[in-house]
Amino acid sequence: MKTKQSLIKRSLIASIPFLASFAHAESENLVYSIQGTIPVLISAPHGGNDQPGTVAIRTGIDSAGATIEDFNIVKDSWTKAIAKDIQRKYQEKYGGVPYIVAADFHRKYIDANRPEHQAFEGEQARFYYDAYHRKIGEYIADIQQKFTQGILLDIHGQAQHPDKILRGTRNGFAVQNLVASHGWDAVVGQQGIFCLLDQQGFSLEPTNSKIPTTNSPMPESSLSGGATIKFNGSHNAFGIDAIQFEIGSDIRFSSSERSLFTDNMADNINTFINSFYCGGNSSNYPCSPKTTIVDYDYKGYKESNDWQSSSAIDNYPYKNLSKSRYADKAGQSASWRSKVAQSGNYNIYAWWGNTKSSGSKYNRDSSAEYKINTASTNITVTKDQNDAGGEWVLLTAVSAVRGDEIIVKLTRDDDGDAGSATVADAMAFSWAGL
Repeated sequence: MKTKQSLIKRSLIASIPFLASFAHAESENLVYSIQGTIPVLISAPHGGNDQPGTVAIRTGIDSAGATIEDFNIVKDSWTKAIAKDIQRKYQEKYGGVPYIVAADFHRKYIDANRPEHQAFEGEQARFYYDAYHRKIGEYIADIQQKFTQGILLDIHGQAQHPDKILRGTRNGFAVQNLVASHGWDAVVGQQGIFCLLDQQGFSLEPTNSKIPTTNSPMPESSLSGGATIKFNGSHNAFGIDAIQFEIGSDIRFSSSERSLFTDNMADNINTFINSFYCGGNSSNYPCSPKTTIVDYDYKGYKESNDWQSSSAIDNYPYKNLSKSRYADKAGQSASWRSKVAQSGNYNIYAWWGNTKSSGSKYNRDSSAEYKINTASTNITVTKDQNDAGGEWVLLTAVSAVRGDEIIVKLTRDDDGDAGSATVADAMAFSWAGL
């Protein structure tokens, strides 16, 4: 027979995984995050208001029992709103979406910009702290995989210099890849964010003339960058370039100054990525999304039953790697779908093959009808598939909003122009600007 004490003990042990699972699930709700479409990640660790579960207010003693230097439990007012406003304005102006991660939990419970032994004082808080940094790591990995390079902009507030914006790069360490590729001009030069802020009337510390050198390696203040850029800057093997912005209280507490700052930052981010990631041309990737190609055996392609593989030698991208498909019965259809990653205009290109191995041509559909649909567009384009085989042929341009689908459908009609077959091969969806 089990004793009352053993039953209580078993009940407590059984509840531990449940409590851990609950805290982990809630932690996701206390980390505001959006996956972006451009190689820019905006973070804000100190702008939250919420208490995470039953986590107690920090007392200033770290996990080893030592007093934490520069202990602070005051939130950086308006910084989460500033981060979100920069992202919103960039998307409205330029179509792309910066990544964003912001803490919804208050700094007095967890300081997400400290190493973990100083960031929290109870194990329950670890779930929230880890969720914040895990999301940043996830987005950095996504940026590296998609773009190979990127920049993290960490938004903070300070009151020591209320009218100034303090630059923090850990005296150059956190931007070492950017500086190695483009020099300090990429930070403080004509197209760098801090020079642009200076031109827009903001007061900076240090000034743009002060950069790390051998003789003066530490021009930045004691607020040169906390754990976020220390963990994730490009001096780390798996990091990206990272800059901390310490925004003065005069700017943060004025609605007009905040709006001016976020307006300018949206523009400055666009100037920066155009200059240093896209060679000065906004139509170059990664300033624009990659062209999406949907082929016969790709996700997004669908066809009815009576399509067959063609022996044409000019199929996309070349013979034997994939196949052109053809239909010789009326009513057979094929479709291509692509989800829009960035709002703007898209050129739609079709590919078909019509060359035999002997070099002669097939008798293809001379009035193939491509129906292109978006949430706001319904267009039919007719093409002669006896022309221009083995290359990309522009069908039309459409406007689409991020999250929409562009759908192209080709149906074989039984008319006098149908030829012996209608051909379905690859389709390309190429961003063409705003």
